[in-house]
Amino acid sequence: MRLRIKFQFKEKLNVPVHHQELLHGLIYHCIGDDEFRDRLHNYGFPYEKRQFRMFCFSKLMGVHQFENGRIIFSSPVSFLFSSFHDRLVSELATTLFAKKELYIGHNRVTMAGIEVVDEKPSSVMHVRMITPVTMYSTLIENNRKKTYYYSPSEDKFSELIANNARKKYEAIYGNPAPESSLELVPLDLQKLRPKTVLFKGTIIKGWMGDFRLTGHPELLRIVHDVGIGAKCSNGMGLFTVVRDLNETKPQ
Repeated sequence: MRLRIKFQFKEKLNVPVHHQELLHGLIYHCIGDDEFRDRLHNYGFPYEKRQFRMFCFSKLMGVHQFENGRIIFSSPVSFLFSSFHDRLVSELATTLFAKKELYIGHNRVTMAGIEVVDEKPSSVMHVRMITPVTMYSTLIENNRKKTYYYSPSEDKFSELIANNARKKYEAIYGNPAPESSLELVPLDLQKLRPKTVLFKGTIIKGWMGDFRLTGHPELLRIVHDVGIGAKCSNGMGLFTVVRDLNETKPQ
């Protein structure tokens, strides 16, 4: 399920350009059940040595201007939150409405509303990244670990995206993923834009732009709900469906 969460505030809201960490903290703060929150944060949904948190979110959206490396928003603002986990969505929405005031960083805000975003993936679709999509491998070079971020121009990029989706499926359901694969291909490679995100002191390199996304319906539903690629719970991998490419044009 995907939510658009809206806040209002007096005067201005002042946040860093890379404010994903603030929203990440707000999300966890608004999980009312301590045991559920700790389990999600510390363990998530394990798959071999990996742990998936199974949610993704956007940056803040609204009228704004840039000032000294920060973003100054006018009221109201909103952000998107998406997860397959009904309990997580329910915990978040319930707590947000229950609290009289909330904080995004040092900025005090109040709830202005929550809207369910009704968007359904199809088997072949044109998608647009709302937050950057990233895929990487950890390599050993001169006895030191090095993170290599793949470009969508590399065949390995879509291959690892598909593997990541299958791992998420198996972490959720505990069963083998559907045999049919998933493919994410740029619609126009020249129009993709590299995008760097700073999250808790770590630089994450990703890509913004439009892609053709195809695959098994169950895998597509999962990546639509929890994000596509790596680092989704750190503010990466959220996309919107531009159009269903199965639809035929009228003659």
